[in-house]
Amino acid sequence: MKKISHLLILSLFIGFIWIFASGCKSGKQESKQPPALHVLELKGTKIPVFIQMVGQAEGIPTIEIRARVEGYLENWTFKEGSIVRKGQVLFTIEKDEYNNNVDYAIATLDNQEASWEYAKLNVARLKPLVATNAISQNDYDVAVTQEKQAKAACESARADLAQAKLNLSYTTMTSPITGYIGAVDVRPGNLVGRGESTLLSTVSAVDPMYVNFQMNETDFLHIMRWIILRKSGDTTVESIKESSSLPVYLTLSDGQPYGHPGTIDFVGRNIDPSTGTIALRAVFPNKDGLIKPGSFANITLVLGSRDNGIVIPQSSLQQIQDKYFVFLIDSLNKVRRVPVDLGQHIQNAVVVANGLKSGDRILLEGFQKIREGMPLTPIIVPDTISFQKLSL
Repeated sequence: MKKISHLLILSLFIGFIWIFASGCKSGKQESKQPPALHVLELKGTKIPVFIQMVGQAEGIPTIEIRARVEGYLENWTFKEGSIVRKGQVLFTIEKDEYNNNVDYAIATLDNQEASWEYAKLNVARLKPLVATNAISQNDYDVAVTQEKQAKAACESARADLAQAKLNLSYTTMTSPITGYIGAVDVRPGNLVGRGESTLLSTVSAVDPMYVNFQMNETDFLHIMRWIILRKSGDTTVESIKESSSLPVYLTLSDGQPYGHPGTIDFVGRNIDPSTGTIALRAVFPNKDGLIKPGSFANITLVLGSRDNGIVIPQSSLQQIQDKYFVFLIDSLNKVRRVPVDLGQHIQNAVVVANGLKSGDRILLEGFQKIREGMPLTPIIVPDTISFQKLSL
């Protein structure tokens, strides 16, 4: 009986050890399971080919409203910083002096016209007398000369009247264009136009809005080569017909894309030798007045597009010094680090020029947990990045 008890205890002890060893072995095996990480399976997509620069908006035309005659400023009839319409009255200057000048010029003209009429009658009266030698030729010549002088005086008075009316019109200043008007530089009651054309305010056109930018010579040549490539019949390139029809996109200073594309309306005639750049200007519709003159913005010049391009998230890149790498998952689900050459950046994505192809799988996470040659269990994430979804 005692022997059986010892055997029972020994059996239980051996069983416990076996269960414990099995549990440890199982845990050890479980710890060796490859980690499950998200992997992006790449596919080719249409990608834009573009150049980016910084530009500054300019309202064309921008016109200074100045007092052209001397007088005391009476009032202005608009809200500062608002839209004014072409022909809208902006400022008025006291008119009394200029009304008097017009009245005086009218009276002077009437007087000169009366003198001219008298001189013409005198010539008509003396002309038959000189033919019969009733008066001397000299007396007749004097009368003719006086008639011509009276006529000239009449023309001078007429010109003085026109100038007086013009000066009177300058006392009412209207907007020559539709656009935004700035702050008023001179308040009512101040003397303006004395010895100079006093600046009162400035009006800038806002629709359309122009954006000036500089392009370096290399990028300009890049554009021209794209045009040549298209004309050569390269079917892999979907490009533009002429440089003037390049689609242009704008990203405002808040990082948001402007909703309306523009076009280039001016290209400089030469490369500036001091900067190595050429001047360009793009025009954008600006009906809502979102773009203000003087605003800085990023210009994106789209040259065309290429098929089967590889675009990856920027977050999948690893950088060592000035080199970029991604972790490629091979057919055995092992990690391999490969170098890549990058192209353009589009929002949070980047174009891969060399190093990857359609069908490759790259790691999206867990970069601190893996090492070269390590196996993993890929959780496939489909590639949903496409040209249509990449907002320039």
